Amino acid sequence: MSWLDNLPMEPVNKLLNPIADSLGQGIGGIFYWIFQKPIQFKVIKEAEVQDLANKTAERLQKIPEENRDTSNRGLLMKTIEEAQYSISEDDLRTMFANLIASSADNRKNNLISPRFPTILSQLSGEDARLLQTIHNQPSFQLPLGFLELQFNDVNKGSRRLSTYLSLTSNNHILSSIDANLDTLSSLGIIKVLDNTWLTASHYLKQYDLIEDLLLSTQKISKINMDGTVELNKGILRTTDFGINFLNCVL
Repeated sequence: MSWLDNLPMEPVNKLLNPIADSLGQGIGGIFYWIFQKPIQFKVIKEAEVQDLANKTAERLQKIPEENRDTSNRGLLMKTIEEAQYSISEDDLRTMFANLIASSADNRKNNLISPRFPTILSQLSGEDARLLQTIHNQPSFQLPLGFLELQFNDVNKGSRRLSTYLSLTSNNHILSSIDANLDTLSSLGIIKVLDNTWLTASHYLKQYDLIEDLLLSTQKISKINMDGTVELNKGILRTTDFGINFLNCVL
């Protein structure tokens, strides 16, 4: 028995489909090479590879013939190789399928940094879902804020009282996202700006709502014997690098 017998043949055959021509043949071959040993030794699940291959094949089929580009095989190999480290997460499999297809599409592959596959492999499922939310927001940005105590004694400055809370454009609450913000910021995808706010009227209303929600959930009064509790208004803003990343993986 060869290692080929350990691979899910149906989805990989889709990659090798004549409709996909040399593009499918090249990517199908890379799939064979990358996943042969992990499947053979049961490090990863065959069903997960099958799902990734199916999703990739579907996206490759949508690339017009004149836009198919296999010139950067190294980037394709790197992307597929990195996918094996996040293959257990459905959202990340979808993102990797999108990135593989973007790498083979001359309308997008000029936007791709060699860092993209590595960044994607470093995301958790929660990180991926937050990125999907950011991608769906106007201008890829969100209002957010946290409560802080401004001491009466100015020499004492201020003290943070809560974690971040954010609202989407339809006022869906995003809470407990501090660790995700740290990850996405460290990877250069977003910037979190404190003491800076969006000035459009609908954002100003959202900042008021964020403050009310934080005061309610934290059970904190705005008036404190040591000072005043205030909302530190901020912005979650996607970097130019991050916008390119989102456009290639979503």
